Amino acid sequence: MKLKPLLRLFKLAPKLKKWAWIAGFLMILEGISAPVTGELLRRMMDSVFTPGASNYVGLIWATLLVVVALSVIAWFRTRVMAKISEQGAGELRRLAVESLLEMPISKLDTIHTGDQLSRLTNDAGVIRHYLYFELFWLFSLPLAGVLGIAYLFFLDWIMTLILLVLIPLLIFLTTKFSNPVEKISGQLQERLAAVNNSIQDALGGAEVVKAFNLQGEMEARQNQAIAATVVQGRRLARQQAFIRMCSVASGLIPFLLPISVGGWFVIIGRISPGSVLAFIQMINSVSHPLSRLPMAMSEHQKATAAFERLYQLIDEPRERQDGEVFSNGQEVILQAENVSFAYNSEPVLKGLSFQLNRGETVALVGPSGAGKTTVFKVLVGFFSPQKGQVLLYNQPLEKWKLAAARRQMAMVSQDTFLFPGTIAENIALGNPNASREEIEAAAIQANAHEFIVQLPEGYEHVLEERGANLSGGQRQRISLARAIFLDAPLLLLDEATSALDTESERLVQDALDKMAASRTTLVIAHRLSTIRNAGRILVIDGGRIVEEGKHQDLLDQGGLYRQLYLRQLSAETETGGVA
Repeated sequence: MKLKPLLRLFKLAPKLKKWAWIAGFLMILEGISAPVTGELLRRMMDSVFTPGASNYVGLIWATLLVVVALSVIAWFRTRVMAKISEQGAGELRRLAVESLLEMPISKLDTIHTGDQLSRLTNDAGVIRHYLYFELFWLFSLPLAGVLGIAYLFFLDWIMTLILLVLIPLLIFLTTKFSNPVEKISGQLQERLAAVNNSIQDALGGAEVVKAFNLQGEMEARQNQAIAATVVQGRRLARQQAFIRMCSVASGLIPFLLPISVGGWFVIIGRISPGSVLAFIQMINSVSHPLSRLPMAMSEHQKATAAFERLYQLIDEPRERQDGEVFSNGQEVILQAENVSFAYNSEPVLKGLSFQLNRGETVALVGPSGAGKTTVFKVLVGFFSPQKGQVLLYNQPLEKWKLAAARRQMAMVSQDTFLFPGTIAENIALGNPNASREEIEAAAIQANAHEFIVQLPEGYEHVLEERGANLSGGQRQRISLARAIFLDAPLLLLDEATSALDTESERLVQDALDKMAASRTTLVIAHRLSTIRNAGRILVIDGGRIVEEGKHQDLLDQGGLYRQLYLRQLSAETETGGVA
């Protein structure tokens, strides 16, 4: 039986150690109570058959006192195990969420959201049930069994030896059937995670599913995942059915012994009637562990698999927390020096080099797949370059404290994410002490104030998941207000207007222009017409900067930028757009 995952819980949650010791003490008290109760019953019964016995009433009161004490112990034990289960499972959830939040993006992208949720819900639920219902029995039942057998030897060693011949056979059978439960249970949890993954994909891509009539395919995929859980669940049920069969046999067979053999011993005068009654009563302390322990072991195996899945999440490497905070007084804000990066084996960036000077607006353009978005991910430290380095204020990014480095940057992407909560909370994200005047000032600069005050609750308007009750342009302007409120000296814009209609784009672009006027800005441009006035335009292709200059200069060179611009101009003309 593997105890390492359980013991690690008490290392991760040291406050639970005190309650574990209390539970252990209660376990000992409950274990001792069975022989004590058996002895009181033996003496009570024998006093009935002893003429003139004077201690019968005292024995009754002593037995009642033991019963009351056991009731109090059971009540207290339930409270203690509830505390261990709730705090234990809660601590594992907290550590798992903390790991997810502090995990590098490069690793986080490899773990499916459905699998993350499955570990935080299904696996944590299994552990909570185990800690509350099974953990106490897993240790108290063997103790009660050992003490019970010792007392049975005291009553009659012959009947006890006969009983002990049966015990190894029953233990062998229950162990044989309970051992595979951990593996089967772990596989079932993985199948349940696959179901969550499938649901997450279907719901997350609901618009795509409907637009491409993929309902049938998604349902088939979901049905296949559910069918796999059913098959695995039936395997687990079959195994537990065998365990239950052994449990029933373990509970009934031992009672035949004192009724048959013990009755004969009373007839021949070997033992007293009270000893037979005590033997029958004590068999509960032996047979109950035999019948209950296999299920507790089965639950332990399931919990072990759940522990290990959560520990896998908790043990994932975290983003580094070390580093320094440097001065931001330099003229050169950001530099990429000979940066090379690959997600797998194929390089995306190949010796990329450029710099951003204080107060200038630089645009990064290039064909699809050229590596524009990857540049941003490397600049903010989501990914580390395999070669070269990123310098922030002339200091390598790896020497910076990441949190401090990111406070120097405000990033706005085309895929705007808004949290459930009020508009004010989303603008002042992470700063609950922000004043309404500061929030409104940021919204005004982002061209968002006008539509916000027209909403039913204004700045207290509650957003649905991902801001679904706002239009794309409204969501983007709130995202801009959030970046303005952050007041970072460096602004990174990742195709912030590419998914908007003409009017929304005009409002957002106007807000972007106002932001850029007081900051150093690096913008990935999808619509080249929006970056004509950029101080510099960097053209990236194949992971390298292949052209650099102002809009008109690049057009005159007749290179890649001119090709991209004319191609887009032609496409916008055909669709009625304006270049």
